[in-house]
Amino acid sequence: MEPTPADLAEAIAERPAAAARWAALPPSHRREHVRYVDEAKKPETRARRIAKTVDSLTTT
Repeated sequence: MEPTPADLAEAIAERPAAAARWAALPPSHRREHVRYVDEAKKPETRARRIAKTVDSLTTT
């Protein structure tokens, strides 16, 4: 299992609902989210992807 990047982990931790959902995700789904964030080349793209990931954890 790939470790969760610090910036993604911090954003998830700020929202308890997202943290609970993240903890319940299967490792394969967490890997997909981590890969999605890590593939961003620009810092602004990475920040946008982190926000999108956290939002998806709290809205579904």
